[in-house]
Amino acid sequence: MKPYRVLLIGPRRAILNLFRARNIPFSVWRESALYPIEDAQHLITAPFYNDTPKIKALLTQNLGSEQFSHVIAGTEQAVYPAAVARRVVGARLSTTTTALRCRDKLAMKQYLTDFDIPMTRFLAESHLETTAEAFTYLGSPMVRKQRKSSGGRSFELLTEQDDWVLKRNGRTILEKFVSALEASIESFVNNGKIQFVNPTQYLQKGHVNLVPGDFDEGLLAEMLELNHRVIEALKINWGVTHLEVYLSENGLLFGEIALRPPGGYIMNAMQYAYGFDPWAAFIAMELGEPFDFPQMPKAYSCVEVLHPGVGHITAIQGQQKVCVHPETREFKLKVKVGDSITKREGTGQDIGHLIFASASPKERMALYQTFKEQFVIVVE
Repeated sequence: MKPYRVLLIGPRRAILNLFRARNIPFSVWRESALYPIEDAQHLITAPFYNDTPKIKALLTQNLGSEQFSHVIAGTEQAVYPAAVARRVVGARLSTTTTALRCRDKLAMKQYLTDFDIPMTRFLAESHLETTAEAFTYLGSPMVRKQRKSSGGRSFELLTEQDDWVLKRNGRTILEKFVSALEASIESFVNNGKIQFVNPTQYLQKGHVNLVPGDFDEGLLAEMLELNHRVIEALKINWGVTHLEVYLSENGLLFGEIALRPPGGYIMNAMQYAYGFDPWAAFIAMELGEPFDFPQMPKAYSCVEVLHPGVGHITAIQGQQKVCVHPETREFKLKVKVGDSITKREGTGQDIGHLIFASASPKERMALYQTFKEQFVIVVE
């Protein structure tokens, strides 16, 4: 086997630390210089283009004819540039159409419709002549999303046809609003086969994640089957996927799938629940290596992503009780009394997080309620 040489597009500290620990030489393409990466062989700071010629030109300009064994996308925005980059630098190839479909909500849903994947109705906004057309087909309320956004960014709820103006720039998708609980499934895929799955329950979407979720066996089996069908249809050969699903009264509805590690500190929570390093597993999937996954959870994790709303912090109560609790695994608070909290633009924006792990789902919920009562951030 040739020695590894990796181009990482969209750096994450956990990935960089694993490269260093394994002495894998790496280069980095990042969008902004948030922190120094002095040991990268090449360091590119530039936007993650969705235009193939721009990607090729940027890589040729910065890397010349240098070759890499693998190209890894660390973020959702990096998935398509990584698929193009693999062809430029001679790395292990992925399908660019798969990358595009996992990045573009409209292309994803149009493609999966042919595989009878259940999903809510949708429209390309650029194809409409009037707002009335959208409401006739989708009903009210409906949702407008950016086709290539993630983490709830650009989400708009539309209720009246006269209260909004059509966007014909080709960047948006309209969907029928679904009022239902949501969940996600994280899959580790190698050589086209799912090696490990984790079902995450959204106790409060964007704020509280249960890992693994406490689902009825029949419902869980349906979720896993839907997940398998989507991954197979999209021909995803390796990596980590994050599929979101609506648990509607009429059955499961596919939301979307991302070809990258999940946000919301779910990777951290998986470590405490199952007893393995999900980032090491992610790297193994990307490099085509075997990985010894656990069969069952060892504990039941809860992630609370902290963001109490816009305002001025006047008090923080119960912080010490959370810190010293024996089941607390991670607790980070980025603010203090006197700070102001701005509007949350996406689920990746927070003022801190709490992760704890309990021996059973019942104990997990009891501790969640205890922490909810004891730990309070007062915002006015």
